[in-house]
Amino acid sequence: MIKENKQIETKTKQKVLFRAINPALFRTTLIGNLYEISQVYPTVLLLGGKIDSETEKILHNKGLFPQLQKIIFLEEPFYGKVFIKNSRLHRIIKEIIESHKPDIIISADDTYPGSLYLMRFAKKIGALTVVIQSGFQIAEGEKLYLWSCLMNSYLKMPNFLPFSIRLFLVKLKKYLGYFFYYWLLPLTVGEMPFRGKTSFAFWKISAGLRGADYSIVFSKREYNLCIKDGVPAKKLFILSHPLKRDTAQNFFKEAYFSNTLNKQGTNSKTLTVMWSDEKIGFNKNDYSLISKEEIEKNKIKIITLIVETLKEWRIFIKPHPSAQNVSEIKRIFEPISNYITVTNPSEPADKYIEMSNVIVGIPLSSTTLFTASLQCPEKIILSLDLNQEFLGDSYKDFNGIEYINNEDKFLNILKLIRDNKYQKKPKVQSESDFSNTIEMLNSLYKKPI
Repeated sequence: MIKENKQIETKTKQKVLFRAINPALFRTTLIGNLYEISQVYPTVLLLGGKIDSETEKILHNKGLFPQLQKIIFLEEPFYGKVFIKNSRLHRIIKEIIESHKPDIIISADDTYPGSLYLMRFAKKIGALTVVIQSGFQIAEGEKLYLWSCLMNSYLKMPNFLPFSIRLFLVKLKKYLGYFFYYWLLPLTVGEMPFRGKTSFAFWKISAGLRGADYSIVFSKREYNLCIKDGVPAKKLFILSHPLKRDTAQNFFKEAYFSNTLNKQGTNSKTLTVMWSDEKIGFNKNDYSLISKEEIEKNKIKIITLIVETLKEWRIFIKPHPSAQNVSEIKRIFEPISNYITVTNPSEPADKYIEMSNVIVGIPLSSTTLFTASLQCPEKIILSLDLNQEFLGDSYKDFNGIEYINNEDKFLNILKLIRDNKYQKKPKVQSESDFSNTIEMLNSLYKKPI
C-alpha cells in the first residue's frame, strides 16, 4: 500500500481542473502530480487521448485518488472533421468551466486549442492558471523550429523543387497553419482570435508563453530554455519531476514499477534501445542532409556493436509509439541475433526501463532517457550521437546520462559494461522551489498575479 503523505496538509478546498494532452507523458510524469493534488483538492481530469488500461484502472482506484471526481476525454481539432471537432471542444470546455467553476487550472501546455479555450474561460471566472512541464525539452524553440522546417522540406515537399523553394513553402504552410488554428477556428465558434506569434506551428511551445499565470519547469536547465524563448522570469518556478519527490515516487513504484518487476523481473544482462522514428537527420555543423540510408546504416552499426560486444545479452528494440514501420524494423534487425526482440511500440517504456540494466537512446533522443534517469538513476543510460546530428547532443552534460559522440568511445564503454567495470558518474542534486505539488499550489494561490 502507498502510505499517505502526512506532510501534505491544507485546510483549503479549492477546486482543480487538471488537463493533459499526451497519454504517454501523462503516465510517465503528470499522473504523479495528479496523485499529489487529488489527496487534497477536489479535481476534475481532462484527458486528450486514450490512456492504457493499466493507467485507467489506477485512476479509478479511490484509495489512490480520493479527490478525483471525474475524468473527461477531449479531442483536439486535428485531422478529419476539424471544424466539428473544434466546435465540440469549445462547447465542452465552456460547459466544464460553467458547471465545475474551478479555482485552479493546471495544464501541460498553453498553446494547443483546448488549452487556449481553457485559459480564456478561466480568466473570465478569475481562476488561477498554471502550466506544468510534462516532458523533456530538447532545445529552445528557435532550434526546434529550424529542425521542423528542415525535416518537412525533405519529407513533405516534392524532391524536384530546389531546396530554397521547399523551405519557403514549408514556412508558408506553417504561417497558414498558425492563421487557421489561432484566428480562423476561434472565430468560427464566436471567439476572438488568439493573438501573438507563440504557436505550436512555429514550435514556440515553452510553457507560459501565452495566457497562463505561472509556468512550472523541472530544473534550472528548462528554466533557462524558457527564458531564451521569452517566458518572463516572474512567471517561472521550479518543481522537480515527480520521480524525484518522495510521495509521488512511492506512488509510481507501487502503482507501476512493482508490477513489472513481479511479472518480468530484472536481468543484469538486458539492454533496451529506445528507437527513434526519424527517417533522416541533419549535420549539426552545416545542416546538410543525413540520408535515410545513412541513418539505417548507423543503426545497424550500433546494434551490431552491441551484439558483438555484449554476447548473450538480451536486447530489446523499443520503437517510438508513433512508429509505423515495425515490420520493417523486425525484418532488418531481428536476424542480426537471436537475442534481439523488437517490441510493440504501444507498450509503455517504463516497463523496459525497469527490466533492463542498460538503456540506450539514439537521435533524436526523446523524453524516455530523461524519464529513465529519474525512474532508475542507478542504471546505465547512454545517449548516442555517432552521426554528429543537429539536436543529437540534447543530453550532452546531462546529469545521469552518458553522451557518446563517436564509435570508439561507444565501443570502450560497451567493453566496460561487459567486464562489469563501468563507473557511473555521481548525480548532482538539483534545486527546486517547492517540495511537492500541494506546496506549489498553496504558494501560487496566495501570490498576487
